[in-house]
Amino acid sequence: MRTIRTRHPRNFATLLMLDSGVLSWKDTEREIEGPALCFWPAHDRPRLQTGAGAQMKILGLSESLLADALGAKAESVHLRMLVEHPFDVGLSDANRVLKVNALLDWFQTELTDPEARSPMSLAAYLRIVLIQALRVHRPDPADGALEKTSILRRFRHLVELHYRDHWLVPQYAEELGVDYDRLHRICKRETRRSPAELVHERLTAEAKARLEKTGHPLKKIASDLGFADATRFSHFFKRRTEMSPGAYRAVVSRPEGDNLAELKQGFSDWP
Repeated sequence: MRTIRTRHPRNFATLLMLDSGVLSWKDTEREIEGPALCFWPAHDRPRLQTGAGAQMKILGLSESLLADALGAKAESVHLRMLVEHPFDVGLSDANRVLKVNALLDWFQTELTDPEARSPMSLAAYLRIVLIQALRVHRPDPADGALEKTSILRRFRHLVELHYRDHWLVPQYAEELGVDYDRLHRICKRETRRSPAELVHERLTAEAKARLEKTGHPLKKIASDLGFADATRFSHFFKRRTEMSPGAYRAVVSRPEGDNLAELKQGFSDWP
């Protein structure tokens, strides 16, 4: 067996396309047979081994790239839930294998071509790869997992619709027809965050995106995100990021620096 050593930064997620051979996931003592598409979030870097003759592609994904790939639509909830936990999906359909490999080849070409390297193109290729994985992914149905997943998915969908309305968690629970404590338990168990933390992360993610990608004044961003005024928005943003909105915008507008990737973190779950 040969140990696989990933070389991307520790705060990057791992995407692996196993074209052929067997992959051993040492943390779970599982064996994955190719062709298969595998993913591990940044907080869950795997220890992997392969047998002789295995062929694979490995990508490291920054949080900002992953966030752009997931998007900010209500339908993106399914992709976000997919990448919260490690997954591996067998690709038995030969046409699907060809599609995924072509997308990854285009991704690699875009990434290594200094005259290209378009973030929009990279995010688009990655989004389609993740959609391919989602279409064949089958979560473990044991121990009521499907029911919990359904509640969590519905909650996340409601958050996408109403985070700008600043709904309180009891409002979400009432709309879902579950009590607050049950919603809290499901979110903590499945995402390691409370319902309120998930709502605040989504709001913070949108604030970061608008500060980074638009030139809108703080007053407009605050209004668009449902805050009564720019002062309340600034207080919220600083509590979440330890930076004022203006300071954050100033830093992310600079050329890429050592601390920029870290600043853009904080919304791996919600882009």
